[in-house]
Amino acid sequence: MKLIKKCPVFLLLVSTGLIFTIIGMIGRMSVYSEQEYHPLTTPVLAVMFTGINDGIYPWQVFTGESAQAMAQGNIAQRAPESELEKESGNASEGGQMADVLEAEKEGAEEKETSGERSVSSNTLAKEEMNPTAAETKALGENEEHQEEEDAPFEKIEPARESTKEEIQNHISADLYGDAGVLRAAKYEFSDVDESYFDDALFIGDSRTVGLRDYTDLSEHADFYCETSLTIYKVLEEDFGGQGMVEEALENKDYGKIYLMVGINELGRGTTEEYMAEYTKVVERLHELEPEAKIFVQGVMRVTGEKNSSDAIFNNSNINARNNAIATLADNKQIFYIDVNEAVCDEEGNLISDYTFDQIHLLGAYYDLWKQFLLAHGVTAL
Repeated sequence: MKLIKKCPVFLLLVSTGLIFTIIGMIGRMSVYSEQEYHPLTTPVLAVMFTGINDGIYPWQVFTGESAQAMAQGNIAQRAPESELEKESGNASEGGQMADVLEAEKEGAEEKETSGERSVSSNTLAKEEMNPTAAETKALGENEEHQEEEDAPFEKIEPARESTKEEIQNHISADLYGDAGVLRAAKYEFSDVDESYFDDALFIGDSRTVGLRDYTDLSEHADFYCETSLTIYKVLEEDFGGQGMVEEALENKDYGKIYLMVGINELGRGTTEEYMAEYTKVVERLHELEPEAKIFVQGVMRVTGEKNSSDAIFNNSNINARNNAIATLADNKQIFYIDVNEAVCDEEGNLISDYTFDQIHLLGAYYDLWKQFLLAHGVTAL
């Protein structure tokens, strides 16, 4: 009793520890049977405290519940939270997985779309960088055409002079070849209607007289033409009271000037002389009407019969002089056109059915000349 009075706290601790030890020992056979216990390192009362930590309290030792029941009760007690956590976790994991899958799908779609855009862009870029053969050809032709337009006009010089024999025999020497004709042919002419000739002036000999008289072009264009006209008289002739060409150009603005002379000059002078006078006339026309397009028309040929029987009025001489005047065409201000394309046969002779004298067209066939002119307009410049 004296010891109890002197050390009550100590005795309380000892008795409490003894009680806890007994509870632990009893509980080891029931509710605490699942608790880890090491006799050498852990006091038996620690089993009770471990049980308390797991939700198994000391008084449950004396209720007779088995450890299995207590464990199931604890599991049941914790189940809602655990299942909720599990479901939440599963849901979270499922959601995360769904998000991942969705993200992967979106990523794949975006990648595919991006890939398509990339392919499309690359294809477009490739197409732009690598145009089709047709586009390359067109581009090359455009560049070539532009270079030709930008290039300064180069005068084609004669290859030689007429020989003494050619002069004596009235042979028009082909001094220029077809260089001028080929260069002039590079221009692409346009189809036009009759109104195109409302500001046109036609200058020529008896053949141009026929164009005036047997077509309706005189309703649109002005004609300064005379039978037997030559290049040497173009600037001096008083055309049937109309006056001179220079006066016409001073009194009216013309957008087109058509010139065809040459058949009457074949027995006169040389190719050089003809070309020199022709050049002087064209330059004067351009000086008087600088904005006008000048159409240098190839001299119409004669029939095959006339060609083979006449030493002067033949197609060889005509072709030589046509080749000469074609060199004047720069395809910008001066253009060479050749109506022989419309009135000659495969051998290059005037079709005999089209003429009454092997030189001039029958009235009905002047429309072929008119149609040729309608197909050779200049509208792009």
